[in-house]
Amino acid sequence: MSKLSKQDKIEIYHLWHDYQIGLAELSQRYQVGRSNISYLLALIDRHGLAILDQPFTAYTSNFKEQALRRIIVEHEPARRVSIDLGLKSSGMLSNWLREYRKNGYNIVNKQRGRPPHDQKRTADQTGKSATQARERPLTPAELEAENRERIRKKIERLSRPADQEPQAAEIAQAVTQLRRELKVSVTFILDTINANPNLPHLSRSNRYYTLKKKDKERDNREIMAEIKAIYEEHKHRYGYRRITAELLGVAVY
Repeated sequence: MSKLSKQDKIEIYHLWHDYQIGLAELSQRYQVGRSNISYLLALIDRHGLAILDQPFTAYTSNFKEQALRRIIVEHEPARRVSIDLGLKSSGMLSNWLREYRKNGYNIVNKQRGRPPHDQKRTADQTGKSATQARERPLTPAELEAENRERIRKKIERLSRPADQEPQAAEIAQAVTQLRRELKVSVTFILDTINANPNLPHLSRSNRYYTLKKKDKERDNREIMAEIKAIYEEHKHRYGYRRITAELLGVAVY
């Protein structure tokens, strides 16, 4: 929507609201994608035309984390959260989510403007060191430690206000996401969680029961995706016994 002036946006809203001009015609007339037009209309409908006068906002880490929590933990649709928060672009939340996962489930606010010369030189040196470190492959011990830290951070993000522990379904879903992202076994993830006294625990049997219960509610889609992931990961060599064992997080000899 960066191509549109404030007056364009007001005209689009009035054409849609007062004259029932459809999205397709508005999109063609103003040469803007239908999804952007739809988002703009929903945004004005929710906050009024005053939202167009909102100045640039540098969102805090806490604001971003609360917004992402609504998507990751509370499973709200990203578009609804974005409109509710009055974000001017529908892609902002997607960018935050991508950076959040990329940075090991941490919010990182980028500093705007050009840094001072000395700071830039230090940053360049740090950047080179970081690049050199990335070029060196992690040892098995370093990789394991990094994975355990990412597991800990993700589960900690599930903690609720007023010291309420997250439900088993939320932890089970987080375990499934971690397994796909880190390419580690369910056993490794559960052992890491259950070995930490500060994290909410989840037994293997309770996870399997939760997946089965949620599976029935969602027409087997999620459990089938998990089964397929295990099947593909092991090059189609696992039968139903080994796949079941993997879902349960137990070893098969």
